[in-house]
Amino acid sequence: MPAQPIQYQVAMPEPESHEFLVTMEIPALPGRENVDVVFPVWAPGSYLVRDFSRHLYDLEIRDQGGRREIEFQRIDKSRWRIATGGRAVRLRYRVFAFEVSVRTSYLDDARAFINGTSLFFLVDGETGRPCVLDVEPRPGWTVSTALPSLPRRRHTFVARDYDELVDTPVEVGTHACFDFRVGGARFEVALQGRTNIDRHRMISMLQAITAETGAMFGGFPFDRYLFIIHALAHRGGGLEHACSTTLDINGFSFEDEKGYQSFAELSAHEFFHTWNVKRIHDYVLGPFDYGKENYTELLWFHEGFTEYAQALVLLRAGLLSPERYLKDLAESWGRYIGRPGRNVTTLSQLSYEAWIKQYKPAENHTNRMVSYYDKGRWAGLVLDLQLRSWSNGRRGLPDLFKRLWQRYGARNRGIDAAIIRAEAEAIAGHSLASYFARFIDGTAELPVPALLKKTGIAVAAVPLAQHERNDATKAARLRAFSGLVFGGGHDEAALVKNVLPASPAWRAGITYNDELIAVDGTRVDAASVTKRLADAVPGQEVVVTFFRKDQLRSAKLRMVRNPDRRWIFAVDKDAAQSQRRLRQRWLGVTI
Repeated sequence: MPAQPIQYQVAMPEPESHEFLVTMEIPALPGRENVDVVFPVWAPGSYLVRDFSRHLYDLEIRDQGGRREIEFQRIDKSRWRIATGGRAVRLRYRVFAFEVSVRTSYLDDARAFINGTSLFFLVDGETGRPCVLDVEPRPGWTVSTALPSLPRRRHTFVARDYDELVDTPVEVGTHACFDFRVGGARFEVALQGRTNIDRHRMISMLQAITAETGAMFGGFPFDRYLFIIHALAHRGGGLEHACSTTLDINGFSFEDEKGYQSFAELSAHEFFHTWNVKRIHDYVLGPFDYGKENYTELLWFHEGFTEYAQALVLLRAGLLSPERYLKDLAESWGRYIGRPGRNVTTLSQLSYEAWIKQYKPAENHTNRMVSYYDKGRWAGLVLDLQLRSWSNGRRGLPDLFKRLWQRYGARNRGIDAAIIRAEAEAIAGHSLASYFARFIDGTAELPVPALLKKTGIAVAAVPLAQHERNDATKAARLRAFSGLVFGGGHDEAALVKNVLPASPAWRAGITYNDELIAVDGTRVDAASVTKRLADAVPGQEVVVTFFRKDQLRSAKLRMVRNPDRRWIFAVDKDAAQSQRRLRQRWLGVTI
């Protein structure tokens, strides 16, 4: 006999309160005198403990008919123990939902967004049991989700287990709905909010992204997929799910091509996660433990390699020109190479410590660490180009993704770093011991420029002053360097956000949160401080006056020549035929 499902009902009788009313019905569990229910502390895909139970109110537990109160005890911040005596029980509670993000639920008088981990209890030991979700929308509202609905009950949905329930967000409101088909799969779009995006172009871009990514993996692992797009006042990122994704975009950012490229990058990234992390995943990332951190050393692969792959998808899909691809690559490399912490902490450690450092950064974070997204992207490029070099361009990172999908993801088998290495070596025909020792578990500089040159890409690092050779005055003001990084906006205080190690400011003893008030006796704020520092030339001594907490201090900075460079990647017109062939097979397009 099939297991009785756990049922959830979500109502929104007072949307102005921003509180969902949730009813949960747990079937009889014979032999279990006590049942523990747990409210998740995090949302998979977002590696930070959020303690969602802090928004839980008015918990009431009764028997199945609702007539008799059932005794229960709170065990800790997220666990309650119910004395069920093996019988069915009903929970009713409210959840305050007022944070606009892809990770949380939201409710107001215009719309509702249901993100399962922030709304639904799980029953300890019963997460494999099927679930039924009944949504009670406001009159005139539409319900969109990738969960299948019950016949003749369009607002009642079924999930095979708790993981699928909370991995499938629900958009409720008056949003616009679109659909298209690619490769036999149906894609749906729920677009909520005001936006100046060209909707026909939006659909065309999603068609191209899904088609190219599906071709890379040899087809889709679903029959139906949902893009939930929230058009907001600012971009808020995305969150991947097995058969859907949520994208928070800047609704009125489509006045130029930059807005469309940003949308394409976010869409390509989150859709690529359909495979990498949702199906090809570290052992510890599914089934999940929703009550605590799930530590993994593979975020460099799941997020960083996805960051690298997203641009290849856009390039091959025709949504990014080769010239734009190389320009963006060079600008991103320039930003990365200027980060002082890029070679201090290993990629595996960056992944593991994401829970406690990446999303809770201390003041020295930039000097000691770098994002696993950022460094992982460049590690992905290095591995791709190494594989291409060894195979005359015929095999690369896409082949590794496809191999991992076919041998592990499609078979619901988890992976680890040893498996990634073994499968990459099978493609390469070479040992990758040095790659993993130096770049994943070590801190060696990633040899990006050298590898790009092998593909017929000309690489140049130009001093900032030389780059501005058409404006002699501006060039002169870029020659000096203090090592200070400031926070704050226009007309705000010039607060020191970071001091680069071994820089003039570092040697002068300036530190985090010092407030500069004068440079050589001239008053400064956040808008003017870098301009006054730029008045100096290399070798010149500058006196800065600042507050450290309530104490007024001064220090002398001896400015040095600016080490920053503007990187340029371009097609080498004199490249050999073998280099051009390697480049074409790497990028998948001719340039």
